[in-house]
Amino acid sequence: MKRTLSILLSLVLAVSSLGAGTAVFANEQKKTTVEYSVYDGEFTKEPTKIEVTADLSDKYGYSDEGSEPTVLDATIAAHLDMLGSTESFSVSGGWTNSAFGKEAGNFSYRVSGMYSGGLNDKVKNGDFIEYMFYQDTVGWSDSYTYFNTRSEKSFIGDGVTLTLTEEGYDFSYNSFIKPAADANITVNGKTAGKTDENGQITLSFDKSGTYKISAENKIGENPIFAPWCKIKVDGELFEYVQSETKGAATYLLNGVKTFTVDNAVDYLTYLKSGYDMSKFNTAFLASVKANLDANGGKFITPAVAGYKSEMGIYGAVIQILSLLDMNPANFEGYNLVEAFEGLDLTASYNPYYYRAAIEAANETFAKTLCDKYITDFYVSGSGLNYWGFSCDNTAHFLTAIAKYKNDYAQYVDDAKAVIKTYTKENGAFCNAQYTPDVNADSTALAMMAYASIGELGTAFKYYKNLVEGFESNKAGVFCYSDNANANAYATKDALLSLEYFKDEVKSQKFEHPEEVIKTTVTKATAKKNGNITSACVICGKISKKTTIYYPKKITLSTSAYTYSGKAKQPKITVTDSKGNKISSKNYTAKYSKNTKVGTAKVTLTFKGNYSGSLSKTFKINPKSTKLSKVSAGKKSFTAKWSKQSAQTTGYQLQYAANKKFTKSKVTKTVSKNKTTSKKISGLKANKKYYVRIRTYKVVDGKKYYSKWSSAKSVTAKK
Repeated sequence: MKRTLSILLSLVLAVSSLGAGTAVFANEQKKTTVEYSVYDGEFTKEPTKIEVTADLSDKYGYSDEGSEPTVLDATIAAHLDMLGSTESFSVSGGWTNSAFGKEAGNFSYRVSGMYSGGLNDKVKNGDFIEYMFYQDTVGWSDSYTYFNTRSEKSFIGDGVTLTLTEEGYDFSYNSFIKPAADANITVNGKTAGKTDENGQITLSFDKSGTYKISAENKIGENPIFAPWCKIKVDGELFEYVQSETKGAATYLLNGVKTFTVDNAVDYLTYLKSGYDMSKFNTAFLASVKANLDANGGKFITPAVAGYKSEMGIYGAVIQILSLLDMNPANFEGYNLVEAFEGLDLTASYNPYYYRAAIEAANETFAKTLCDKYITDFYVSGSGLNYWGFSCDNTAHFLTAIAKYKNDYAQYVDDAKAVIKTYTKENGAFCNAQYTPDVNADSTALAMMAYASIGELGTAFKYYKNLVEGFESNKAGVFCYSDNANANAYATKDALLSLEYFKDEVKSQKFEHPEEVIKTTVTKATAKKNGNITSACVICGKISKKTTIYYPKKITLSTSAYTYSGKAKQPKITVTDSKGNKISSKNYTAKYSKNTKVGTAKVTLTFKGNYSGSLSKTFKINPKSTKLSKVSAGKKSFTAKWSKQSAQTTGYQLQYAANKKFTKSKVTKTVSKNKTTSKKISGLKANKKYYVRIRTYKVVDGKKYYSKWSSAKSVTAKK
């Protein structure tokens, strides 16, 4: 009982002089923003920001002290936000009787982690109010737990260490504050691990986003008021670039079955991409050993165009072994580091392989290689000379010496200036100054060079140009120019460059300073609208969205033709569901065979921003004929006409008592196309009749008619 009273007294929601009141104008002018949550064994309301005005207590029939927002005002605001009304909230005699839809006998709250003296306590901007219901309503053993922070920022792959503290009463009714050990920590509702004896847990995340950190509602068998923390994980740019390196590797490795030591530099690139290379490792390492065995513990590969490749092979293999947790100083009994440093530096080595060699070397040997590289290949003001000067060559050079940029500052500055001479107006790069067309390879390699020296602001600009100008609809797969055809060479250079960019983004915890926009088209079908969406590929933010209204109506210039023996092609007009005309560039038209009488069809197959097909029919009717003579007889007449046998089954002869053929109209069918006359009997004497004729053709059981001929009149005799 003593313990119960102690806890209840410490948690009582005392309110001095609560009762009906009148709104005070001054109160309406005071407001603040707080965060509230409601916990009832779980978060029935996660932490949510609300605006609190000082007049709320008066508005809803209560009175508090002063003109500043209070806990009472905040509690009313919380009910309005969560439930839409205050019907489930009541206070009387200094006690909260009900709150958040429940009786309040087991109700407590804290303001910014501290017990409150009562509902009259003031709240200020940034306060958080935790409303809590006890789960143990017999022993009142629930303890309050809290992390060392309610919000934290992190970067993909980095660890965040949180400390959880528990505050409550022990079995001797003594209050305690201690590390909350052995608590099950949850991330977005799923268990992520336990706190250690110091109440600590380290969490890391491989995707960007906001994560909700809490704990299960017990530590052992003892109930707790669950804590709350949000961790905002940055790294959207890193995440997307990582998806690009994996996408590029997947595209390039499609169909590849094995790698040998000759491909070590490429193998290193794929290994660093994040692609799972485990299926290639055994054969590759066997190839490395076979080459060493065959050459007395040294790498020897064929020279290409007078340049040896061993320098790059050593550098790549040493890095690969390190990445595979193997010792390059003792690989199958061979000391590759010693052999590497014993290379014959009087030989000519492939300048594109210096990069892998310098990265693998210790500082002393690396600077020796840098000196040789500069002496053999670099011309100040022009860049690296390898089959001529180019953007790509100089970008490779700058990347190779980047690790020691402070020691070679004059060459770094010179190479940067040279690279920028290859920039075009749109910010992308051409490879050679005499080649005006920009391309993905040069743009990517320029990005790589600037990323390697840590100048991410400039590197990002080139990255933006690379993605917006050359990336296909698959992340990491690039086109050489601005066409839509994926290109393996462009994708390979992009993969290498993106790895340097990705590593520096991670190192600097760099986030995209502006959106990287790509436009995607969801094509309109014959029944459904599409859209053109311009959005950032990194964060997904939409900058522009335009509806493509679906094709609804086809109108033909002519719906019925007269047979001529030639194919018909009426002009086509297509309108969308909004009544706008759709350009003929967006469809192709195909006509069915239509040289004979019958129903013809034109089918439109849509393209561009549209997909699917629509069709429209039109008729081809038989040629008409004309009356040559209508002769009167006794209560009769005889009609003669010109024969029309081409695409004609027969004729229809029609007569009536008026010119409009609306009175006493009679139609007679002549079923043979060779017949050219017909006598009509049984008419009224001295009565005038109007006569006309048309042809018809039966096709698949359906009759097609020509136009009526001009009418002739005749008066039947007595």
